[in-house]
Amino acid sequence: MFSTNGRPEEVQMSVLAAITLSLSEAGEPPSPFSVDRRLEHQHFYSVYVFPTWNGLKSSSLTRTSGIVMDKSELTLTGEEVDLSKYIEDAGGIHGLRDVDKVRGWNNIEYGPGLSGKNTPSTALSMNKAFIPPGGIAKAHIHVDFDVMIFLLKGSVRHEFGPGCKKSVVHSAGDMFYIEPGLPHEVFNCSDTDWVEAIVARSDASEWQNIVPYDRDSE
Repeated sequence: MFSTNGRPEEVQMSVLAAITLSLSEAGEPPSPFSVDRRLEHQHFYSVYVFPTWNGLKSSSLTRTSGIVMDKSELTLTGEEVDLSKYIEDAGGIHGLRDVDKVRGWNNIEYGPGLSGKNTPSTALSMNKAFIPPGGIAKAHIHVDFDVMIFLLKGSVRHEFGPGCKKSVVHSAGDMFYIEPGLPHEVFNCSDTDWVEAIVARSDASEWQNIVPYDRDSE
């Protein structure tokens, strides 16, 4: 069904792209999907083009190329959850005792967290993040805010910088800081274990000031 030996102008695609294309042809919007990096040496090609937020496009994505987030992925699943119901306000000290997964964003799951959505905070938010086995948080940029992370469980690889060509791995017990404006894509290094981490941002709105990044653009 699929050929990896055709002419360059022939459309060659991975199984994931084919599934997405078939959904699109059925009249439904294509669902976001991720390249399985474990296939990168099998010479499968993922060639698919669809519009993304702010005019960015993802096209001719082969082997290790990432797939750009589309606009729908910038919206949290579970955002309609009333986050204030998890908070105990003792009169100036706001406590959170439930850090379980209640929402998700860009293939990462989150607890309710502390932010401007459920506390009076104006410049800080903190949350517990969970990345599923084999999970990939697609390339993005934090606009004008700092991020510090304490990795509790598992290992993550960041591919970062222009074109996401640099790489670094952190493991449980490590802390790291991500500079504002730095393009990066995040990978759970394990196919069997979840990653758990505490994430602090100098932005009370959490994800509002994050934009997608096309790692094939540079």
